[in-house]
Amino acid sequence: MDTATLIDRRNAGTPLRNFSVDSQAITWRDGEDGPQHSLALADVRQVRLAVEMAGQNSQVVCRVSASDGREIAFGSMRWAGIGQWEANARDFRDFLRALHVGLDDQAGPIRYVEGASMAFLAVMTALGGGLALIGAGFFVKLFLVDENAIGLVLIPAIALGVWLMRLFWPRAAKNYDPATYTTPLEGEKSSSSTGPDAELAGNEGSVTSR
Repeated sequence: MDTATLIDRRNAGTPLRNFSVDSQAITWRDGEDGPQHSLALADVRQVRLAVEMAGQNSQVVCRVSASDGREIAFGSMRWAGIGQWEANARDFRDFLRALHVGLDDQAGPIRYVEGASMAFLAVMTALGGGLALIGAGFFVKLFLVDENAIGLVLIPAIALGVWLMRLFWPRAAKNYDPATYTTPLEGEKSSSSTGPDAELAGNEGSVTSR
């Protein structure tokens, strides 16, 4: 298989990373001159795909876990500054496909999971619940008790909290078929049918284009 590359940065606290993957390992380097690290595909035990926030947009993030507890993450959007994210969907899609092709030849066992972790969902749900409760408390005090119309400005905060709770309400992750990502890309097919990975499609920060 050919080597695929990806340049990614998760957030302000992590460096820019240059990833590459071939039939044997995932390798990455922090910045241009950082030391090179590697994770053998034979040591991979889990691949998790999840939709996460990227500023005002959303992105697909892939987390690869090894048998020794190491984990690397990369996504379809790249952090470029405070509140700024760059679309990286095409390279992410190609890298994801190359990763799954390489893992297909490994003995495993490898678990392929779709969905955020329960810990992340619980934290985000609690954050939304807290925001909704605080907003509701001040709304009752200002608008209903003090009869102060300024309490109405808290309605959007309550709505945001409820929205976060509904969006991140804890749910069990589900397994996905890795063959979804080992099939030829749409441009490589003789037919014009849409690939099954279109389920993860979104805006320019998604895995595949609609």
